[in-house]
Amino acid sequence: MNDNIVEGKKLLILAGEANLITLVERARSLGVYTIVTDYYTCEESPAKKIADEFWNISWSDIDVLEKKCREEKIDGVTTGYSESPLECCIELCKRLGLPCYCTKEQLEFTRNKVLFKEICRRAGVPVVKEYNSIEEVDAFPIIVKPVDRAGSIGVSIATNMDELRQAYDYAMKKSYCKHVIIEQYIHGTKIDVYYEIIDGQITLLSTDSVINAKNNGYKRVVQSAWYLPSHAHNLIVEKVDLSLRKMINNLGITDGYLFISGFEYNGELMFFESGFRLGGEHLYNYHELLGYINSLDVFIYHALTGSTSVLKQSVNNTVNNNIKCININLYANAGIVKQIEGLDLIRKMTDCYFTLVTGFEGQVCEDNVAILSKLGMFYFCNENAYELKNDVKKAYSLLKILDTKGNDMLYDKIDSSRIDKLWD
Repeated sequence: MNDNIVEGKKLLILAGEANLITLVERARSLGVYTIVTDYYTCEESPAKKIADEFWNISWSDIDVLEKKCREEKIDGVTTGYSESPLECCIELCKRLGLPCYCTKEQLEFTRNKVLFKEICRRAGVPVVKEYNSIEEVDAFPIIVKPVDRAGSIGVSIATNMDELRQAYDYAMKKSYCKHVIIEQYIHGTKIDVYYEIIDGQITLLSTDSVINAKNNGYKRVVQSAWYLPSHAHNLIVEKVDLSLRKMINNLGITDGYLFISGFEYNGELMFFESGFRLGGEHLYNYHELLGYINSLDVFIYHALTGSTSVLKQSVNNTVNNNIKCININLYANAGIVKQIEGLDLIRKMTDCYFTLVTGFEGQVCEDNVAILSKLGMFYFCNENAYELKNDVKKAYSLLKILDTKGNDMLYDKIDSSRIDKLWD
């Protein structure tokens, strides 16, 4: 791959939260001059600290950014982990005449849960049952969501009619477009399917299964871990891979990274949402280990050149699908963060391919919200599941996440003793 194509070019990245650190690091490793912009401090937006330059301009202030980009001769604009900055990225790129991998229409179909289900049905992809109104609900539990928010924002689980009405009102408040979707709650295992699209070529990168917090009940959805490949990987490939590829083609997607979320229950698959952006799982190191193209490069190259065709030169025809991955999230109990220690030691472990600290000292964490504060994450990769079990056990012993009162802030730990049985 000829890195000189992007070397020396200026890339503006909209938003600077911790998730974007890896995008900045990857771009800089390719010789790209990186600029991060939002109105938060460097403590709140740590990607600013490692960028070549940062601006204190909100990513939503398109008029100011347009002028600044012209003055600074920006070569490309991109973003990563949220639909709202992506929407602004699309508009800013349009004004500047710069490439953007995603169109407004593609964004709507992939972030709006109702439109997503429509495009699924057209392609023959099974979807979760939904209700048109509160009055139609005939069984509980029910899950209620804003149609246009991601990351569990505005999502509630209702076990009776009173809770359903409360959940509906809450979701409506969180919805930008004031539209709510009511769905059957599935007692199965959540799964995700990951695709990379390079110059029109669709590649199934991986699948995962989710381990939810064990002490959570119906209160909220907390994903404590993902394991890859999914226990249902073969089922996904056999039953829905072709239909999902058809859906991607129907959307006219030629470049990017797409993840589709659903459930497996008693051998049946059904899907409910997707994201046409980088995902908070940060699986690009794992995917590269398997033998695929690092998805961060797709965003960087497309933003700066308008094409990803050069990446095809690096496609590895030898893929090792035997490598497993266990990806651990570190969510917080209520309190004020005093210290987050141990991730630096975890990073040095042989099987560790990713760590990220997303919390900071003095951060106020609450437990009366739908989405708990995420303080960090890490993942291990190995063909041997028994080794992964030992890795996670050791990692938990190295972690020290305390509040100002000296209490352990970690909301949930998965049962590491069962990790080697996940793929049985």
